[in-house]
Amino acid sequence: MRKFFNWVIAATLICGASVLTSCSDKDDNPVEPEKPVVNADRQAFEKELSSALQKSAEQIRFDAIKQALVTIGTFFETIDEDALGEQVTNMIPDILANTSPVVIANLSEEEFKAVSTTLNERFDMSEEEVKKMDGFLLVDAYNTIGTKKVTFKDGKATQSENDGFCIENIDKDGKSSSITLKFKEEHDGVRFFVARLAKVMPVCIQFPKQIDITVSTANGVELSGSVFLNTDVPSRYISFKYSQWSALCSLTADYEGRNETLQALVLHGQDRSFDIGVDFGIDGVEKAALTVLGMNKPYSDEYIDSDELKGLRDCGPFFSAAYDVLKAINGSTVDEIEFTLGRRLVFTVKVDDVAACLLALGNIRKLHGTQPGFEAVDKYTQILNDHFHYTVGIKDTNIKAQGSLVTVMKGFNKMEFQPAVALQFAGETKPMVLMDRMSEQDMANYKMMIGAVEEMSTYVSEMLKKLKEKFSGIKIM
Repeated sequence: MRKFFNWVIAATLICGASVLTSCSDKDDNPVEPEKPVVNADRQAFEKELSSALQKSAEQIRFDAIKQALVTIGTFFETIDEDALGEQVTNMIPDILANTSPVVIANLSEEEFKAVSTTLNERFDMSEEEVKKMDGFLLVDAYNTIGTKKVTFKDGKATQSENDGFCIENIDKDGKSSSITLKFKEEHDGVRFFVARLAKVMPVCIQFPKQIDITVSTANGVELSGSVFLNTDVPSRYISFKYSQWSALCSLTADYEGRNETLQALVLHGQDRSFDIGVDFGIDGVEKAALTVLGMNKPYSDEYIDSDELKGLRDCGPFFSAAYDVLKAINGSTVDEIEFTLGRRLVFTVKVDDVAACLLALGNIRKLHGTQPGFEAVDKYTQILNDHFHYTVGIKDTNIKAQGSLVTVMKGFNKMEFQPAVALQFAGETKPMVLMDRMSEQDMANYKMMIGAVEEMSTYVSEMLKKLKEKFSGIKIM
């Protein structure tokens, strides 16, 4: 307060009483704040953004996919895991009956590397330990897994032959729900090799080139799709950490006359980099796309398993899922994320420390509801700016802006500070907060779109959590 009054006194001596309005001797009228320069590129971008948000709010729905996920979760909840575990155990002798021996000495250098790395991942076996093995068994499980139908009724399970691997559940009303996996080609079924035969454990799995999925529920929901997996390694032994492989999963659901598709593409390189792409469509018309390129430069296991990062699981479904993904890919950097909105607006992001950004966001999330001050939030905003870099643009044009994050009193609770997206187009003197430029209708459409995405992610997280809890006790020994 003393400094403030000292400033007022000093300024008054210099400029007179007009200090509280201006230091100009031309007139005593207050000087309006300098208006930011708004160029044509920004105006074109904001017009495109408003249109895209309007279309997204009107058209992006996840009704069919959500309903399918709910019914899948309910389906697995009704299955007795003890009965399922018993059926899995019953399958093992039949599976092991279809085996052929593989001699370690007969493997090529590349095949040995794949076998060695997978044994290391599964059993912590060193390369020298693998070399001392005489061999292992290669199992073609197609004739067992690929033609088995397991039916659950009244807490009991029965097996029968079927065209594909099918799990069926019959409820108390006699209505049937089922999930069927079909291998595209005969003898292109699941393969795995078994090591340390005293334990009889599957170590490495080679999936079919294509698996067709059909989900049929008692209340009439249908979900169909296909999973494709290819590998550039000339070997039948796939290491998901070290081999080159690609997977494409495409799901389609019909619900109340609406057709929705969700497609995900994952490419894994020899340098352990990831390319991930997601497309979502309605009635055959694509509405949104997300592509993540080059997730690499792994963290140490000690850092990934630290209490600090594990604490992200307490910040809600998004952060829990983010931690699981981070641990699975172990990648510290994202070379490029490209998000396309309305097929015209392109957001390009580069992250040089994924964990640091997640931790900053998680700490901001923990501050929600506490009405934190500017400094409390801004320190995390600056961490995000240090590691999170992005640009925006319009396809097929030269319009492009550099983005940054600034701390403002905005967001879902106006009494709290939040990081906000700010853009600076060519010729502008400073970044401008995007939300300040959006109309009330734009903000309403934005919240509607984000709400749909968040709701969808919650459904996915909850379903995965239920499946993990349901089947974590089943061990294949």
